[in-house]
Amino acid sequence: MVRIIRKLSVALASAALLLGFAPSPAGAGQQGPVRTAAPPVHSTSEAGNPLVEGWYADPDVAVYGDRFWIYPTTSRSYGEQTFMDAFSSTDMVHWTKHPKVLDIADVPWAKYALWAPAPVYRDGKYYLYFAANDIQSDSEVGGIGVAVSDRPEGPYKDAIGAPLIDRFHNGAQPIDQDVFIDDDGQAYMYYGGWGHANVVKLNPDMTGLGTFPDGTVHKEITPENYTEGSFMFKRGGTYYMMWSEGGWTGPDYSVSYAMSDSPTGPFEKIDRVLAQDPAVARGSGHNSVVNVPGTDVWYIVYHRRPLSETDGNHRALAYDRMYFNEDGTIRPVTMKVQDNFEDGNAVGWRTYGGGDWTAAHGTYSVTPAASATSVTSASGGLALQDTDFSDLVYEADMTLRDGRGEAGLAFRATPPEAGEEGFHGYYAALTAKGLVLGKAAGGERTPLATARLTGASGGTHRLRIEAIGSSLKVYVDDLAKPRISTTDSTYASGSNGVHATRPSSKPGSAAARKPLASFDDVAIRSDVFSFEAADAPNRFIRHAWSRGRVDPDVTPYADMRWKVVPGLADPSAVSLESVNFPGHFLRQRDGEVWSEARTDDAGFLADATWRRVPGLSDRSLTSFESFSSPGRYLRHRDALLYAERVAPGKRAGATFREW
Repeated sequence: MVRIIRKLSVALASAALLLGFAPSPAGAGQQGPVRTAAPPVHSTSEAGNPLVEGWYADPDVAVYGDRFWIYPTTSRSYGEQTFMDAFSSTDMVHWTKHPKVLDIADVPWAKYALWAPAPVYRDGKYYLYFAANDIQSDSEVGGIGVAVSDRPEGPYKDAIGAPLIDRFHNGAQPIDQDVFIDDDGQAYMYYGGWGHANVVKLNPDMTGLGTFPDGTVHKEITPENYTEGSFMFKRGGTYYMMWSEGGWTGPDYSVSYAMSDSPTGPFEKIDRVLAQDPAVARGSGHNSVVNVPGTDVWYIVYHRRPLSETDGNHRALAYDRMYFNEDGTIRPVTMKVQDNFEDGNAVGWRTYGGGDWTAAHGTYSVTPAASATSVTSASGGLALQDTDFSDLVYEADMTLRDGRGEAGLAFRATPPEAGEEGFHGYYAALTAKGLVLGKAAGGERTPLATARLTGASGGTHRLRIEAIGSSLKVYVDDLAKPRISTTDSTYASGSNGVHATRPSSKPGSAAARKPLASFDDVAIRSDVFSFEAADAPNRFIRHAWSRGRVDPDVTPYADMRWKVVPGLADPSAVSLESVNFPGHFLRQRDGEVWSEARTDDAGFLADATWRRVPGLSDRSLTSFESFSSPGRYLRHRDALLYAERVAPGKRAGATFREW
């Protein structure tokens, strides 16, 4: 639900208005302590997903004063689901754990399977709705309860001594509730499992149920493919219902949504908005949504299962930015992989080899293990994320702190056995002499290509790897021109990570404990991008009836998705292949830009090749120079795309932001 605080600082509200967004209204009775902190604006959980250590699921979010609160299920076996923790943060980066905000000892009728908390504030009280006992029939005790506290961190105590909903109505199991307070002050609860969803009205005291005008209490609102996990929020006068589909232990678990002009529907499915990504995580679902008060910044908070985990309860908390199209529909969410280590931890990273890894002061550093007792040929370590990328773009800042060794990025890597450093995959590393791209087979390293690099040791460098099929490119600092470009097809996919090694020193010496390397701002993604015009927010490069365009019409969504592949005419450049129409490429023809099926004609190959360069109006963004017509750039004019020379005052129209 949208937990929006009505009173905002004047500065925050003014900033929102300048951006074209009015502060979102709150439902009557929802106004809690005033939020005065600067609004967090992130592209994802930039300090890393999972957010926190431990197995949690079914997160719901509230904004109370200056803090964002996440209330999740403790993801254990049913018999161990007897309490709930919470996490709070002012910036959605640094999270404080609040243990056992609700304990089953404070709910006399509940025994186990404490699920899916739903927080809401009203009239000076904090309410936490929950499901318990996983009842399978009306003859069992259990269902949806409500607890109350004077503080967001609890302790929460059972409010009525019995379940609020303890029966199956319209076939809906009483679980997975969400509470939403509308602008007129009316509170609603959305709930249901077993493929059925209901909505009920809550009385002003939040502990009893009201009736609808037709005299009913439980109104069925089941949308297409509904399984469980109802969630409601409101934006710009439109009601959005979200729900989870598929089996909660399976990879098909996902989130879909509907839109309506009424809080009670009807709700007709529009699209799936969040699904598994076989390169990032499985089982993504049971979500909530939070709006940063006074802005149009929205996040989807959900749980997902790391790729290598097979236990159904091994679920972790994550969030990503959620964007809307101009017609109010939601763009499909991309699960991003980033970590800037600002939260001071390395949740989700797994380490191997003889190195001690530490996340502190916004970096991830490795030193030889303090437990080393003998001189070996080398010491160092490897840290991997639980990913499985094939074609990818991988960037990170790194500092080689010991010139005798090497350090860099590992990709398409097969994790080694516990305690070992050797892996199978590729690596791009800095040494005192420069840059090396190689492949590893256990402890054996085979260089594929090298490049000289002044100041490789001691300074911080931005490394970028583009691995598309057998094409391997490595960039250092200048991300427009690769330092190494070669081919190899030994490894097709695998994990991503960082590594460092050096000849060992005598145990206990100062050199033996000297840091080997540090890493920061890690970002990994597939080779599929959307390109937003720098001077026209929410307008993307797309194709319609083959003509290249920049406009807000992004239906179907795949028409604005492009696979960035090695240039058809020059592999050091790039070509943009349509995701919706594989084999069709963005090309310029007599100055106009079209999406057309590839041919082997030399003219087509050159016209469909672009040099990706720093943005003409903002070097942190991207521009595309025509390979066949140097000096002409991809630009938009009157919603259409052209390859033209760009006057100084028009450079923003030829500059794009990558998503």
